[in-house]
Amino acid sequence: MPKNQDYLRLLDPSKVHHSVFDRTFMYLSDIVDPFYHEYAIRLERAGHTLDLDVLRRRHQIENYSNIAKILTAYFEFACKSNEKGNILITMTAQKNNLTDLSPVEYFLTIKDTSVIMNLEQREQFAIMGAKIRSRLGFGTILQIPIVEPYDRI
Repeated sequence: MPKNQDYLRLLDPSKVHHSVFDRTFMYLSDIVDPFYHEYAIRLERAGHTLDLDVLRRRHQIENYSNIAKILTAYFEFACKSNEKGNILITMTAQKNNLTDLSPVEYFLTIKDTSVIMNLEQREQFAIMGAKIRSRLGFGTILQIPIVEPYDRI
């Protein structure tokens, strides 16, 4: 496996499906569950708790490899943090549908009460495609856009 695709090692290739539009997708649970099992104990050893509150577990996601890359990068970053806290993974709907013309309707959201990122670290996640807010006293909220495997008009 190429070095830059190590983050895909947790995803089961047999769980990749094809849509009627000949686009590949995975279900949300097939993406999140392996990461939860891989990182829950490692994060606990580092002083974090990892919880899931994901709705619509059978939701179809086309950008599964990008989500896997961001989850790997964030959990590895959190494992190195000395701060203790809670990490919650959830699926959230976009709040501003009338003013935002983006085709993204849902986000995979990571809420971390402990990890605070500097500007350079936030920029690295923004380059990968995530929206990120990180403030002292509030922690970090990372939102990864979910691209669904069908065309929106």
